[in-house]
Amino acid sequence: MVALGAAWRGGAYAWTPQRRLEYANDLDVLLAVDKRTNYDKGSRTADKWRPPRRAYLCEYARRYTGIKARYGLSVTAPEKLALQDMLATCPA
Repeated sequence: MVALGAAWRGGAYAWTPQRRLEYANDLDVLLAVDKRTNYDKGSRTADKWRPPRRAYLCEYARRYTGIKARYGLSVTAPEKLALQDMLATCPA
């Protein structure tokens, strides 16, 4: 979801080694995907990458924002706009 590199840039650089380890092993942060999707996403944030399946935009944005909030990671203005667009796809 929120890659380690993106988390680092969002504030994880200030965490203790133990907190980083907890994040890296948090099953809510991890998502099994195929090799190509993993490569395409890399450590890109929500404003630079979207799931290839439009039907997954809502779930992706919900999980992504939840992780950012739970771990106190920062969100850039472009990232926020992208997440708002994705969340707009959620059923009412």
